[in-house]
Amino acid sequence: MGNSGRFNTFNIKRALSYCKRNGLRSTYYKVLERIERDRDERDYITVAMHERPTSMELNEQVRRKFFHSYKFSLLVPAFNSDPVLFREMMASVVRQTYDNWELCIADGSENDGVENCVKEYCKSLDKETAEKIRYQRLNTNRGIAGNSNGALVMAGGDYVALLDHDDVLSPDALFEIMDVLDEGLIRDGNVYRNRYKAIYSDEDKINAQGTRYFDFHRKPDFDIDLLRSNNYICHLFAVKTSVAVKAGGFRSEYNGAQDHDFILRCIEQLDPSEIYHIPKALYHWRSTPSSTAENPDSKLYAYEAGKKAVTDHLKRLGIEADVTDTAHLGFFRVKYHVTSPSVKIMDRSEWESLTKEDIEKLNEELIMVMGPDIKPLTADFTDELAGVLLRPEVGAVGGKIYDKKGRIDSAGYIYDEKGELKPDYRGMNGNYSGYMHRASIQHKTDGLAADCMMIKKAAIVYKDRPVMSDKFITVYDPFAEFKRRS
Repeated sequence: MGNSGRFNTFNIKRALSYCKRNGLRSTYYKVLERIERDRDERDYITVAMHERPTSMELNEQVRRKFFHSYKFSLLVPAFNSDPVLFREMMASVVRQTYDNWELCIADGSENDGVENCVKEYCKSLDKETAEKIRYQRLNTNRGIAGNSNGALVMAGGDYVALLDHDDVLSPDALFEIMDVLDEGLIRDGNVYRNRYKAIYSDEDKINAQGTRYFDFHRKPDFDIDLLRSNNYICHLFAVKTSVAVKAGGFRSEYNGAQDHDFILRCIEQLDPSEIYHIPKALYHWRSTPSSTAENPDSKLYAYEAGKKAVTDHLKRLGIEADVTDTAHLGFFRVKYHVTSPSVKIMDRSEWESLTKEDIEKLNEELIMVMGPDIKPLTADFTDELAGVLLRPEVGAVGGKIYDKKGRIDSAGYIYDEKGELKPDYRGMNGNYSGYMHRASIQHKTDGLAADCMMIKKAAIVYKDRPVMSDKFITVYDPFAEFKRRS
């Protein structure tokens, strides 16, 4: 979807709404960044179809035999759905190369459109395939959460997966999940169990006509901080049915963000090692003028529900924090409560010269390493970083660093293709929010600037010099800002 596709009535309204909330200057940079991202994404738009499995590869997938054939229940809540798009959704399921599935449709429509669409489509299928499409007409529209629960009640599979009524799956979607599950089998005595209880994939968007793919969402492996900042998992998400049921299904008080709440409730039951990310776009989110995919302002209530979902998730875990909006709809800031943290501030050279005995003698729980050319821009940076760091799973945390020209110096560090740590977003305009706003929201990172980080004493191990134990995670928190003087 080229730049020209962005300049339409809906996006103009969207920009005006953003301007009203955040001001003209922020809107200018948001539009500029969007144009640059569209330019960078042109290759994905034109090459997307060529990167998908070939006919030969799809045929090989059909013939593949797995050690254990898990059954997937695809949950589809329906309400006055467009029959053309609904049929395309069903066709994308029928085209799956892995065929142990059932499509569970719970229809709360006010008319017979969906029911007639299902009946007509099933007539075009063989009997065995048609019987895998399970349809139930609800006595009333129960809302998206209630209709989703209607589909969940119908599910008889080992895993359930969420599918919106106008979206489509890649033909290899279930095969790719099944391939992961096949690798995840563990022998436990005389039985086999699976180490993976939840799996999610990358996604992109597809236009109403189904002719263009765009906005590729490249996701990281499981990241609880990012999930608290935004429902980055979204689609395609598959989870063991027993986990979904124990989570309580979908809750109407989170309508609009019911998937975010549901995913949070599911992952609360799991260890991160039981969650697997497939780095392929297996799900195509339909973008129409009325959808949140194309026009976030069309469903503002959904973002309030998302904030409530994260707030309540933290409360269930006994974590004291405030969840607030950022400039970007659906993206949140988690401010963890902290009272007078015990922090030792030291220069990088002092830090690197510490011995094991020096570390053990420190009275402070936390060490803030800050080079002489680093200037804090936020007065409460120690409280901001300490709030994140005092979580038991976190070993080190760092903030956003600008260079003297106002560009990003680092927004955390990531491993490049050669396995080397590189500063993320270095050189990017400091007014930009980054890919999927990740330069502006909390998330897990591979590393931090050695002269601007806070580390937990309990996480330090000594190997010639002090380093963080790999039992802990590292977090990037952009709400603590710094600037290099040179």
